[in-house]
Amino acid sequence: MPALSAFEHKLLKHVRQLGLLSPGDRVVVAVSGGADSVALLQVLWAWRDRLDLALAVAHVEHGLRGQESLDDATFVEHLARQLGLPFFLKRIKLKPLLRERKGESVQAVARERRYARLQAVAREWGGTKVAVGHTQDDQAETVLLSMLRGAGLAGLSGMPAQREPCVIRPFLQVNRSEILQYLDDKRCAFRVDSSNENPKYLRNRLRRELIPLLKTFNPGVVSVLSRQAAILREEHQYLDEAAKASLESVEVGRTKDRVVWSRSRFLTFPVPIQRRMILLMVGALRHKSIPLRFEIVETVLQHVIHGTSGSSGRFAGLDVVREYDRVTFEKVPVGRNSRVQREWSCVWSFPGSIHWPVTGQTIEGKIKETKTIPSKRNDSVAYLDADRFSHELIVRSWKPGDYFFPYGMGGRRKKIQDFFSDTKVHRAERSKVPLVVAPEGILWVGGYRSDHRFRVTEETRHVAVVRIRTAERQA
Repeated sequence: MPALSAFEHKLLKHVRQLGLLSPGDRVVVAVSGGADSVALLQVLWAWRDRLDLALAVAHVEHGLRGQESLDDATFVEHLARQLGLPFFLKRIKLKPLLRERKGESVQAVARERRYARLQAVAREWGGTKVAVGHTQDDQAETVLLSMLRGAGLAGLSGMPAQREPCVIRPFLQVNRSEILQYLDDKRCAFRVDSSNENPKYLRNRLRRELIPLLKTFNPGVVSVLSRQAAILREEHQYLDEAAKASLESVEVGRTKDRVVWSRSRFLTFPVPIQRRMILLMVGALRHKSIPLRFEIVETVLQHVIHGTSGSSGRFAGLDVVREYDRVTFEKVPVGRNSRVQREWSCVWSFPGSIHWPVTGQTIEGKIKETKTIPSKRNDSVAYLDADRFSHELIVRSWKPGDYFFPYGMGGRRKKIQDFFSDTKVHRAERSKVPLVVAPEGILWVGGYRSDHRFRVTEETRHVAVVRIRTAERQA
C-alpha cells in the first residue's frame, strides 16, 4: 500500500474525525476539471485501499462556455479513464432554464441543477456519498457573500462538511494554495474556468478584490472566516434545537398542510426563538428549507403579535389567520387565486422596512432632516411631514368606509373606494394595494397618492420618505 503524502495524511485524519467516510463507501466524485476537484479525486484515489472505497467520476456540463465547456468534459473523462474509474457525464440545458426563471442568479440555478444531477448519478451507480471539492477559500467567500446580503446565523454558518442526504466536503479545512502545491508536487494537470475571471459575478469580485484587501489587515483572514463559520454553525444548530423543542409546546393542532398555534404560549419565548420557530414552521409546511428574507419573517412575527382577532394575511405561500388565542398557518394550494383578505394589518416599526405579502413587495421608510423633495411626482414614493403623525404605523388592505384627503385635491375628503374607482383600479386589484396608516389617519395609498394633511410644507423640518420596492425572486 503506497505511503500517503503529508497533505493526504492530514486530510484523512480530518475526514475520520468528522466521520465523512466509512469503509466500503461508494463515492461519486464531482470533478469539474479545476484544481480543487482534480486534487479531490487524487486524494480519494490515494485513500481507496485504506478505506475500501469504490470511486466513480461525475462531470456536469452546463453548456455556457461553448468549446471550453466541451473540452473540460473531455479532460475529466480522460482523467477517469487513466485511473480506470467509471465516468458519468451529465448535461444541463441552462440557457432555456434561465429564461424560465428570469431574475434568478445564474450561479444559483446552475448549483441547484448540478447537485440534482450528481445525486442522480449516485442513485444510478448505487453511490453512498457524493464528494465535492469546496475549500477553505470557498467557505470564506460564502461567509462574506452572506454577510453582504444581511444573512442571519444560518447564512453566516457557511457550508457544512456534510450536506444531507449524502454530499460531503472533505477539503473545507485546507486552502487553495495548499491544493495547488499538492497538484504541483504530483505533477497533475487541471483546467482553468474562464468564467472565474468574469467581474459580473459577485463571488469573483470578492475573490479578486475584497479578500486580497482584507488580507492586508489580517493575512489569515480566510482561516479566520472559516473558523467563525464553524463556531456560528454550532450556535445555529443549538438555537434550532431549542426552537424545535419550543414548537412542540405552542402547537395545539397539526395536519399535513395546516398548523395551529397558541398565541399566548408563543409570546412567552424570546424574539430570537420566535423567529426561528416561524422559519421552522414555514419549512415544515412547505416540505423544504426556505431561505426567507428577514422582512418576511419579521412581518409574520408582527402579524402574530399585533394582528387583531379575525385578521388574516398571506405570507411565504401560507394563509395566516388569527382568531382570539389561536393562530392558524395553512399552506396555499398550488393554483389557488389570492383570496380577498377579511382584514390584513401589521404593526410597522417605522422607520425601517416591512414586507407586503399580498404582492411580495417591500415598503421602506426613512426620515431626512430636509424638506427638499423632487419636483416631479413619483407615485411609488411618498414624501410626508414626519412631525405631523405618530410613528406607530400599520400597513393594511383597505376596508369599506376608509377615507383620506388626496394630495393635490386642495384638502377635500374622498372615500378610498371612490378614489379607486376614479383612478381605474380594478376591483380584483384593490385588496392588493397597501395602506400606510397612522393613528392620525391614512398617510398613503401605497403607489397611488399620499394624504394632503401630512404633506411637506415650508414649516417642515423632518421629511418621511416612504417607497415601495418591487418583489425580488429568491435565489
